[in-house]
Amino acid sequence: MSPIQTVAHYRIVSKLGEGGMGAVYRATDTKLNRDVAVKVLPPAFAEDAARMQRFEREAQVLASLNHPNIAQIYGIEQGAIVMELVEGEDLKGPVPLDAALEYAKQIAAGLEAAHEKGIVHRDLKPANIKVKPDGTVKVLDFGLAKLAPASAGDAENSPTLSMAATQMGVILGTAGYMSPEQARGRPIDKRADNWAFGVVLYELLTGRRLFQGEDITETLASVVKEAPDLNQVPTRVRPLLQRCLEKDPKKRLRDIGDAMALLAEEAAPARADAPTRAKLPWAIAAGLAVVAAVAFWGPWRRPPAEPPVTRFQIPAPAKSSVIGGFSPSPDGRWIAFAAVGAEGRPMWWVRSLDVLQPRPLPGTEGASAGFWSPDSKSIAFFADGKLQKIEISGGPSQTICSFSGQVVGGFWTRDDVIVFGAAGAGLFRVPAAGGTPAVLTALDPKRQDVQHFLPTLLPDQRHFLYLRVSTRSENTGIYAGSLDAKPSEQSSKLLLPTRFGAVYAPPSGAGRGNLLFLRDGTLMAQPFDTGRLELTGAALPVAENVGAFLNGGYFGASATVLAYQNGTPGGTQLTWVDRQGKPIGTTSETSLDLSVALSPDGARAATTRGDVSLINADIWITEFARGTSTQLTFDPALDALPLWSPDGSRIVFTSARDGVSLYQKAASGAGTDELLLKSSARIGAEDWSRDGRFLLYTLENPKTKFDLWILPDPLKKGGNKPQLFLGTQANEQHGRFSPDTRWIAYTSDGSGVPEIYVRPFPVPAGGGGLWRVSNGGGSQPHWRGDGKELFYISGDNKVMAVEVSASAGGSEFQVGIAKPLFGAPAFQFISDYPNWDVARDGQRFLFITPTAGSSQVPFTAVTNWQSLLKK
Repeated sequence: MSPIQTVAHYRIVSKLGEGGMGAVYRATDTKLNRDVAVKVLPPAFAEDAARMQRFEREAQVLASLNHPNIAQIYGIEQGAIVMELVEGEDLKGPVPLDAALEYAKQIAAGLEAAHEKGIVHRDLKPANIKVKPDGTVKVLDFGLAKLAPASAGDAENSPTLSMAATQMGVILGTAGYMSPEQARGRPIDKRADNWAFGVVLYELLTGRRLFQGEDITETLASVVKEAPDLNQVPTRVRPLLQRCLEKDPKKRLRDIGDAMALLAEEAAPARADAPTRAKLPWAIAAGLAVVAAVAFWGPWRRPPAEPPVTRFQIPAPAKSSVIGGFSPSPDGRWIAFAAVGAEGRPMWWVRSLDVLQPRPLPGTEGASAGFWSPDSKSIAFFADGKLQKIEISGGPSQTICSFSGQVVGGFWTRDDVIVFGAAGAGLFRVPAAGGTPAVLTALDPKRQDVQHFLPTLLPDQRHFLYLRVSTRSENTGIYAGSLDAKPSEQSSKLLLPTRFGAVYAPPSGAGRGNLLFLRDGTLMAQPFDTGRLELTGAALPVAENVGAFLNGGYFGASATVLAYQNGTPGGTQLTWVDRQGKPIGTTSETSLDLSVALSPDGARAATTRGDVSLINADIWITEFARGTSTQLTFDPALDALPLWSPDGSRIVFTSARDGVSLYQKAASGAGTDELLLKSSARIGAEDWSRDGRFLLYTLENPKTKFDLWILPDPLKKGGNKPQLFLGTQANEQHGRFSPDTRWIAYTSDGSGVPEIYVRPFPVPAGGGGLWRVSNGGGSQPHWRGDGKELFYISGDNKVMAVEVSASAGGSEFQVGIAKPLFGAPAFQFISDYPNWDVARDGQRFLFITPTAGSSQVPFTAVTNWQSLLKK
């Protein structure tokens, strides 16, 4: 099913998986506005009237199960089962004994509730058990085994095989987890679930299958004939497993409710069943041993008590808003974070854990992507197109390298190698002393990679973890990489499916470190084996309602200190300001808009609106007079960077639905999205000439970075051949036609700092002239409607105005003195996304601004946080 299809009033969003009972999809209940799981039955099954009648009768019974450890069935629609969507991981081992017993307790509770209603699961296995981020266990697909059609399979996912549950010789269930009577095709009852419960618990404790073979036949033979080997499980659990795994159902544990009671009984101290006198010699010997132990070890030899866990909040600096980047230093003495002041530019701040007030780091203005040196004395950061470093004790910053993209996360090794990620690219490495960045990981077009970033270093200083983002959600998540591997030879094994970056925290003492990651707003910690490069044990919740934006979570950690901020960005609004920067109007709707483009008549605005991960952003149209917004695009992929046609009738936008290409659609919403220009590289529409003849766009080139291109007659049927307008070794972006289409203003970083330039259009013979408009940094130019003034954002985040004019012959261009109008009221969320526009009269300016107090929430620091995982 494609993502745009529906089942009744359920809109399909994405595919979650497939099994013998059909394919499962994530869907939205459009009536109740909730996410659900829709299991679409195989056509042969759904089209069989007799089967469906029986299925509906059985489903009514299954829907009566209402228990916190059972996934609810909501109903049946058009040959599909609508169920509760359970977000979480499949149950898998090995996990510590306490965690395994907690999971087993919840599984048993769910089974007991079903058995009390006469419902047998018939196919209990780890794949049918989910663990939610809060630790709640949910058992899925109750009773569906006896409804499933016949199918073939392997030993791991072998069948739930037939409808005829009462016929002899029919096998139901999954081979490695079915009871001996199931394997023989004999009638079964709840004791078959009790057997499967024992098999699942064994696997949970050991991480290995109890019964397995090269094919289904060998696996079934093992179930029927082999005696389970329980030597690998803790002694405390063996009696329970022995009761569950009796091959004769008459001798097997009859009621699953007795399982946990049996565990408790085994854990209780043994009762005195022999005379005290018989035990007296042993008691005396034990007492002497205790005295000897005390004499040798004594209180003075006791290991020091584990430091206490302490929590405290760190407020945002005065007149500033915290915007993330929470990063405890490796030595656990400092916390660094980014904040934006009244002037609208981000800056790095540091706070020592033994003082109350944080302090700014002058020289980091405009910075992003900060991370610590291994000695905790310096911070590397990205600002003004350069990767830089600065000592936290003070002093000027030093340039490590220039970089044309947007740096997103990084780390600094003890060997003085810096690795950083970049938007729309792979990872890069560069010596901390300075040099040229070298590619470390390469985007894989076969996996539809979009970008690699947010790397985190592992203890051996050679391996690391990082986030790969793909247009295919099943390929997005955490992967392992190596400093010693070639870019094309990095591992493609998905370690953790997630849309957000993760952080590795080394152990605070003996044992393994933990990987911290977000799951439905809950910060989870899971042990990570740095030798095998894989997650182990159970993921445990550390903090609730932790915020995120784009692909970064609002958290960071060292071995001893955890820092996080609750809540997500409070949203944005569209704000009009005058030439003095005074607000003169604000939209009433709160959303999360990331770019804005004003319609030619100034009555509407098109925005990129998405969730905090920016994976499924869409184009929205806001009408100022009505104060309403309407969604224009609906594809689950990223739709962004809208641009109006000169008459305001159409919208051109960038979409990641098929590579990264330009699409167009009627601004009214009528009709379908139409492919305008196919691309395999990053592309973005910049401007449409007022006469409608030319579309100006940027296209990324691996050799020349971002270049400016022209598409003549963009609406002409059959297409036109694009023409290169400007391509150098620098980035050329944010191109804008003058109102008379004779000039193009744009941003270039050819001087090392982004500046505004103007060139003639079309390019005359000999190349024509070049005029620099800005001085000291500039980006995102806009023309006044009459072409006599240019506006741009300066390097220090001020709105600048420059009077301009052209000679009568059009060969010369005059530039006046740039004058600051006001400080831009908002920082930019994404560097390539325009967050402002100008009315044609040049008297009003439209900005995307954060809603009041959206970033004023203090963040929390927790010392000795890994002790929480041991309780």
